[in-house]
Amino acid sequence: MTGGVPAPGGIPGERTDGMDLERFCRSVLASCIPALGNARVHARFYPYIGLTHTIRRNRSGDWEIRISDHCRLAPPAVLEAVIRILACKILRRKAPPKALEAYEGFRRRESVVESVRLRRIEKGKKRFAPHAGFHHRLPDIYAEVNRRFFNGQVQVARIGWGLRRSRTRLGHYDPAHHTVTVSPVLDSPEVPRCVLEFIVYHEMLHAVFEGVGAAGHHPPEFRRAERAHPDYGSARGFLREFCRRRRREGGA
Repeated sequence: MTGGVPAPGGIPGERTDGMDLERFCRSVLASCIPALGNARVHARFYPYIGLTHTIRRNRSGDWEIRISDHCRLAPPAVLEAVIRILACKILRRKAPPKALEAYEGFRRRESVVESVRLRRIEKGKKRFAPHAGFHHRLPDIYAEVNRRFFNGQVQVARIGWGLRRSRTRLGHYDPAHHTVTVSPVLDSPEVPRCVLEFIVYHEMLHAVFEGVGAAGHHPPEFRRAERAHPDYGSARGFLREFCRRRRREGGA
């Protein structure tokens, strides 16, 4: 789950707007995961660029939660929604509609959207790998996808391979800089070109539907256009298996 926000500086256990963040997070998390037991919870606001929130269990068995500091002044109901959504990701369950509704209402706020936009601009230029690709040339794929599906009408400032070999975030469209980044884990002879074409198509749809629905999310119009891609099913199936195999092998 990314300028006019207070300077970051969250400390585990700090109080924000009269709230003990760690105690609050533990209470909500325990209600979602009864087996939490005596595990400790460390929580803090973190200066992510966008509305990103993370949860993980460290080697000591403690839970570590990072909530975007764009939420520093969010009402408790929104923070509760964020924690419930994170808990559902751990449990691999669908998040409660009420939590999704509360969070979507917050992230759609004009002040929040503007805060994220300014943060992205402040971070400067996007960083890309210094090559077009060893097995797949993204500029060529972009040109082909643009011609084939968008009549050459979708323009991005740059498309390239990222610097991190992420297996969870395979592609990203940055509306602040109008760039598309693709995880270099996919620059592999194992990955068919049609799969890269689908990913580039997906990210270009974000440029088409920019401003429709919640920023960074997929409104119904987006999903309909995505499913219209001729390789929608096969590409998604390949990516699920490819990423599952990479995780299992511990591959980069």
